[in-house]
Amino acid sequence: MELTQKQKQAYDLLTDMVTDYVGYGGAAGCGKTALGCYWLLELGFYLNGARFFIGRDSIKDTKVSVIKTWSEVAKKIGFSGYEFTGDGILFSNGTEVELLDLSFYPQKDPVFERLGSKEYTAGWIEEASQVNYLAFETLKTRVGRWKNEAVKSKILCTFNPKKNWIDAVFYRPFANGKESKDTRFIYALPSDNPFLPSDYIKRLHELKDEATKQRLLFGNFNYDDSPNTMCDYGAITAIFKNDIVKKTGKYYITADIARFGADKAIIIVWDDWVVVDHRVFAISKTTDIQLCIEHFRHKYKIPKRQCLADDDGVGGGVVDNCGILGFVNNGRPFDGENYQNLQSQCGYKLAEKINGGEVGFECDLDENTKEAIISELQQLQTYDSDSDGKLKIKPKELIKQDIGHSPDWRDVFLMRAYFEYQRAAPKPQDLTGYF
Repeated sequence: MELTQKQKQAYDLLTDMVTDYVGYGGAAGCGKTALGCYWLLELGFYLNGARFFIGRDSIKDTKVSVIKTWSEVAKKIGFSGYEFTGDGILFSNGTEVELLDLSFYPQKDPVFERLGSKEYTAGWIEEASQVNYLAFETLKTRVGRWKNEAVKSKILCTFNPKKNWIDAVFYRPFANGKESKDTRFIYALPSDNPFLPSDYIKRLHELKDEATKQRLLFGNFNYDDSPNTMCDYGAITAIFKNDIVKKTGKYYITADIARFGADKAIIIVWDDWVVVDHRVFAISKTTDIQLCIEHFRHKYKIPKRQCLADDDGVGGGVVDNCGILGFVNNGRPFDGENYQNLQSQCGYKLAEKINGGEVGFECDLDENTKEAIISELQQLQTYDSDSDGKLKIKPKELIKQDIGHSPDWRDVFLMRAYFEYQRAAPKPQDLTGYF
């Protein structure tokens, strides 16, 4: 079997003694499934008694797509020393390939405990963009535990673009030139595959939906094909170069609180809808956060009634000790609005402001922080609005599953919208804290 140049680059990483995790893909038709099958066929042939896995979000999809390609690749390289079993593939030399169901079951197995006793030499997550991040994290602890004397443990992840953990783990470090030596990404497009049928790329060009075309034809990670996305990508990126949004001299503080590294703690100073200062605590005590809020309050002469902090969990202590307003995510929305809760109401208002070009950044940010903000604001999505007629946004728990961490920047941004409603119709029950 002849590999494409991009497949050869990935294969070199899959067979070296340095790289731990290899991402491959970017668009349809770049030979993702063929690469995974070829790699495991080669390894399985040379390693007697090894154990590998192939996992997808659906065990049915694994059997339908991967097994078909496996047979085709095996035929091309002239290898027949294997058989399909109920659970996977068994080589004549005792090597096994287990087919895994990587579906997320939030009720019966929220942390993938079913994978906890597995031992593998290496493995492959096919269509990784559809797989829960915790599955990847768990499988990282299960490779390198069986017959690894001659080979390094590896996980191959193949995927098309999606705004979730594969973007953060593989694509963004690659795009920014900041890949680590143990995690590498090979960016491949259909134009890199000379073995495609002649009309394949033509059909991709004929796609009507622009976001789908950008993802599957051009491998564009900046486009999200979710119909629930509330903010245009261009509008999100524009906040970092928006020099026409007006400042009014009325300052606000919004703070998303975390403690001892569970999530980031972020404090933002706003001049109306322009971010003029901020502080991020990767690991912090609530006393540090309180001191920072007080520093910003005095520096910008901000009254307590214009300071707002997350009142859930440990944030409640900061609210009490600083005497500022508290934001309860599941609190009641302001009157006259048909939202599930206060967080949803503010999320919709934030999306309106972003799409209207009314949000700006004036303080300096490094590229990694900008990428994080863009990624999290793209997670501002509608959710399940047909169930009871109320407007909802995508829950934090689902965002964590998709991007692998809490959307702290999204949260501290949407809290700014609270003051739009507070100015219009303040209600004593909504304004937790002191004046």
